[in-house]
Amino acid sequence: MQGNISPKATGKPLRSIVLIFLALTASVLLPVPPVLAQTTSTWSGGAGNWSDCPPSGTALWDTCGNVPPVFPNGNFNAVINGGPVNATSASVVSLTIGSSGSLVFPANKPSILDITGPNMVNNGSINIAGSDGLQIEGPGTTTLSGSGSVTMAGSNFTGSGSPTLIVQQPIQGKGSFSLGLNLTNQNLINANGGTLSLQPNSAINTGTMQASSASTLAFTNGLAVSYNNAGGVIKALSGGTVQLQNGIYTGGTLTTVGTGVIQASASAVLNGLTNSGTLQILTANDATLENAIDNTGVIQVPSSTLFMSGDVTLNGAGSLIMSSTAHLQPLNAGNTLTNNQLIHGSGTIFELPLANKQTISADSSGNTLTLTGATTTNTSIMQATGGGILMIQNDETVQNTGGTVEALNGSVVNLSGIVKGGTLTTSGTGVIESQNGTLDGTVNVPTNAGTLDVNNFDLFFQGTVHNNGTIALTGNSCVILNKPSTLTGSGKLTMVSTTCIFGSGNAFTNSSLIEGAGTIGDSNPMPIINNGTILANQLSPLAIVPDATGFTNNGKLLVNPGSTLNVHAPFKSLSSGGILASATYSVTGVLGLPASIVTNAAHIALTGASAKIVNDNTSANAMSGLASITSTGSLSLASGQALSTFTHLTNSGTITIGTGSGLTVHGSFTQTAGTSMVDGSLSATGGLTLQKGTLSGQGTLAGVVNSSATVVAGDSVTKAGKLTVSGTYTQSSTGVLDVAIGGTTVGTQYSQLAVSHGVSLNGTLNIKRIGGFVPPIGHVFTVLTGSVVSGHFATENGLSINSGEHFEIKYSGTTVTLTVVSGP
Repeated sequence: MQGNISPKATGKPLRSIVLIFLALTASVLLPVPPVLAQTTSTWSGGAGNWSDCPPSGTALWDTCGNVPPVFPNGNFNAVINGGPVNATSASVVSLTIGSSGSLVFPANKPSILDITGPNMVNNGSINIAGSDGLQIEGPGTTTLSGSGSVTMAGSNFTGSGSPTLIVQQPIQGKGSFSLGLNLTNQNLINANGGTLSLQPNSAINTGTMQASSASTLAFTNGLAVSYNNAGGVIKALSGGTVQLQNGIYTGGTLTTVGTGVIQASASAVLNGLTNSGTLQILTANDATLENAIDNTGVIQVPSSTLFMSGDVTLNGAGSLIMSSTAHLQPLNAGNTLTNNQLIHGSGTIFELPLANKQTISADSSGNTLTLTGATTTNTSIMQATGGGILMIQNDETVQNTGGTVEALNGSVVNLSGIVKGGTLTTSGTGVIESQNGTLDGTVNVPTNAGTLDVNNFDLFFQGTVHNNGTIALTGNSCVILNKPSTLTGSGKLTMVSTTCIFGSGNAFTNSSLIEGAGTIGDSNPMPIINNGTILANQLSPLAIVPDATGFTNNGKLLVNPGSTLNVHAPFKSLSSGGILASATYSVTGVLGLPASIVTNAAHIALTGASAKIVNDNTSANAMSGLASITSTGSLSLASGQALSTFTHLTNSGTITIGTGSGLTVHGSFTQTAGTSMVDGSLSATGGLTLQKGTLSGQGTLAGVVNSSATVVAGDSVTKAGKLTVSGTYTQSSTGVLDVAIGGTTVGTQYSQLAVSHGVSLNGTLNIKRIGGFVPPIGHVFTVLTGSVVSGHFATENGLSINSGEHFEIKYSGTTVTLTVVSGP
């Protein structure tokens, strides 16, 4: 006979009515409430039902001898030393179960056992299989202690009056800790065999709360419950699931084993805790991080949003992985994230002020990780890798000083926003693409060390941009100056005919290499200064178009074969008087200038027969009126270049005429200082006057030569050669002729000055033996020839060879020879 008493039959509602009546009566009649004596009732028999007494029952409560029978329901302390006892709905102050005792809530008999006192001591077992279970009456604290355990099978721990339950022994199974209860776990709560729901008013965990295989531990509540996990562990064993929902989870450790997973959703807040396992952020109202999170595991944000509340710091050796439509974003304006670990995958970091001190990696092949709407301070690495795309949106600013933005092999960084300082770099086929992005060097200089492509979009400069890689403009793209800008570095900026650099009045200084075609200045020109190199190297022309302030060249203008570089007025390096200021102009194609050159104080090199500098206003040779080369100037003609001038030319700088090339002066040529090396031809219809300096070479001087300077037959005093004068040669008292002797073959091993007409000698002859050569006695070296040779050298240096031989100089009517003879 079961004889279970229903909730109504237990007298629970009657007890409440009586208590209310007594309370009201006491408030009227008595100054203080009465104290009811507690009776201890002990079960010492075998199996039976909570409410049965002999002879109808199967067990013995020590109060069953009363008539009518009395069993624990009310002001009782119940003790169970046997059993199992099948619970029924009843109320006791405290419950004690001995090591051989057992309390069972049958599955087919819903029942609630109220605990109104501070203690539940369980040294045996409690098995709650029914749909109800234990209810703790408040507002006090009840402690579940002892060496036993509690097993739940779809049942509940509930609370009434907001009591606190302290758990000091293992609880396992499925069911729920329901609303109305404040839970403190100091031992183990284990979801096993199904779902165990935790939905208390609040919870403190200093022990372990876990989900076993194929089971779920669900923290669920319609309220934002506070779960204080400091010193505690929330764990998902392999195959188990922990669900963190709509609560604030503070401190302690979240961890998983094997395939176990912890899921946060429904506005869960993770506050100042450690994750050492697999933590998933689900889509149902997402989740929030607060304060410092130490992550040594994996935080997965698939198609959900992970919010930051306040100033959040993400630490640890773990990672946070995003995918699909995942978002990281602030909960409120001004909330920030400091990242000290790997954040990777795809998705969006949305309007989140971010300090990145580790790695942000777009590493999902074919997918995009986007930063938008805020400022990211990067002192470490932001990258695209594994075929991923990192997008820096147009409303995003990256303070990159001390940091790197990189595109690794097969990956892309799309730059639409602003990068300030730091390094941009690529490797392999990785590329950084500007889609109207900005490099801002107004305070800290950004450095491009990789491949930065600008194709049918623009790239904005402001301040100084350091380029050690390649900035490639293609399609209809331009570099646009937001503010005065300077391009520096060892890299290059490449252009095509449809591209441009313009500044709308903002000054542009180039201290790097710009090459290609197109326009520097365009229809929105600016002041332009070149301290680096500008190279025209395509079939289409490259134009430099300054505003009214003008273009100044302090660096190099280079023109490749078949290419054209046009410099538009005003060109400040070429004065109105035709003075070309010190810089370098190396031309193998066509260089167009807005005026002609009269005085060259720069370094001009014309290489190849088709190389020329033209006056764009007249289409004429801009060097036909060249009148002087200053001490800072130089002129180099090479590879078949033939330059003609139509005025007198004075040189105090450097002239180099290569083999097969020539300079024809339709007037006189005067060298007042400097050097001239002639391996080709130097012709002057008005004669060549060498006042000072040095003329050397193994080419031809065409015209009357009068020398008070130094003439070297050969390219130098240590390199012999044959210098030819097509005309007469007169050497004054201050003139010098240098010859080198290093063998017996004229022109290649020893020097010779060969004059087609008359020679008049004075001054000095310097003889230098080279290469340790000792000539044989009797050999004759002809160092000068002419149709008529008159006079002799006033000073002859280098006649002594060694202690056993010397040169003997001889003057004939047409030659000057050196004969090797014996004697010192």
